[in-house]
Amino acid sequence: MKIKSATLPVLIMAAVACPYQKARTQGCSSSVGANTAATFSTLSYSGSTFSWTSPGNAQTSDGNYASASKLLGLLTSQHSDYLTIQNFGFSIPSSATICEIHVEVERSASGLGILGSNVTDQSIVLLKNGSPYGNDLASGAAWPGSEATATYGNGLLAGTWGGSWLPSDINSPNFGVAISAKLNGVVGLLMSANIDQVRMTVIYDPHSVLSLGLEDFTAVRSPDGDGHILSWIAGGGAVDTRCIIQRSGDGHSWQDIATVPMTGGHTSSPSSSYTYTDHTPLDGVNFYRLHVVGMDGSSFWSIVKEVDRITTSLRCWPNPFVNVIHIPDQTGRRVVLKDMQGRTMYIKTDATGDWQIPTAGLPPGLYFLQVGAVTYKMLKQSN
Repeated sequence: MKIKSATLPVLIMAAVACPYQKARTQGCSSSVGANTAATFSTLSYSGSTFSWTSPGNAQTSDGNYASASKLLGLLTSQHSDYLTIQNFGFSIPSSATICEIHVEVERSASGLGILGSNVTDQSIVLLKNGSPYGNDLASGAAWPGSEATATYGNGLLAGTWGGSWLPSDINSPNFGVAISAKLNGVVGLLMSANIDQVRMTVIYDPHSVLSLGLEDFTAVRSPDGDGHILSWIAGGGAVDTRCIIQRSGDGHSWQDIATVPMTGGHTSSPSSSYTYTDHTPLDGVNFYRLHVVGMDGSSFWSIVKEVDRITTSLRCWPNPFVNVIHIPDQTGRRVVLKDMQGRTMYIKTDATGDWQIPTAGLPPGLYFLQVGAVTYKMLKQSN
C-alpha cells in the first residue's frame, strides 16, 4: 500500500456555527419502511422496578397495548425495564450507506389522575447485535393521555443516533430499538405507560462509498495539537480521480478547503492511503466530508466525520450541568439551548452581560448550547 500526504493550503471560514449533527449525505434518496417488527421482549435496565406486560402487542396498531404499570407512592418516580422491539425485516443492499434511522412510537399514558403526574421517556436507544448502542434520544415530553405518535431520529441532530451502521447491522434480526418509560407520581396512583405500535424507517444511499473506491475515512485531532488529521484509503474505483476536502461548521453549508489528486487503484497497487491536515480548523465542532470526482465528471460524497476543536474564546460552565448554565459576557448575542431532537428548550435573542440559563426542569441528557455563532455540547446530569 502506498502512503501519500497532502499539505495543500487551507481556506479559512469566517463564520463559525457548530451544531453536533450528522448532515444528510448527498445521495441519501432511498428509503425502506415504515416496517413493523417480529420479535418483542424485555431487557433488564439498571434501577428499574417493573417490567412490560404483553410486549407483542406493540406490533399492530389495534388498541391492544404493551404496558408497563406500577403503583407509585407519594411524590415518587420509577422507571421500567426496556421493552425491546427487533427483527424489522429490512433487506437493505449490502453496498448501501446508512443515512438516517427513524423510529415511530404510538404511545399513551393512563392512570394520571392528579395534576403533575405524568409519564415520560426514561431511555430510548437502538439495538446493535442485540445490545444498546449509540445515543439515547429520550425526550422530556410527557406521553399524552390519548394515543399519539412520537418520532425519534428525524431531528437535525439525531439521524444516525450517534452510531456507525452497516446494512448488515440493520438487516440483522437482532437490530431494533429498546424503550424504557418513567412514571412520575404526585400521590399514590396506579400508572401505566402504553405502547400500541412501533415502526421503523431507514433512509440510505444506494451508492456505497466502498463500492466506488473509498474506504476507512477518519478525522481526528492531531496528537500535537496542530489541527485535524484526515485519512482515507482509495481502492480500485479511484483511478485518476481527485478528492475535494470539504469542511462545515453547521453540517449544511460546505466549503472546499483542499483538493488531493488520487491515482490509486492500479493493478500494481490495489489501494493507496492518503492523509491531509487541516491546520486552521474552526472553533467548536468541525464537520468534514470528501467529494470524490472522476475524470468523466461523475462524483460521490463520503459519509460525514466530525472533530471537536477545543476553543478558549468562550467557556460555559459547569459541564456537566444540573440547575444552571453560566455564560460569560455575551452582550447582544443570541443564546439558544436545544435538545437531541433539535427542539428549542431555551432562547434569548439579546443577552446582556454574564448570562445564566435555568436548567433544573430539564431531563438528563445531551444538549447543544449556541452562543452567537458557536455551539457546544453540554451534558445535563440528574438533579
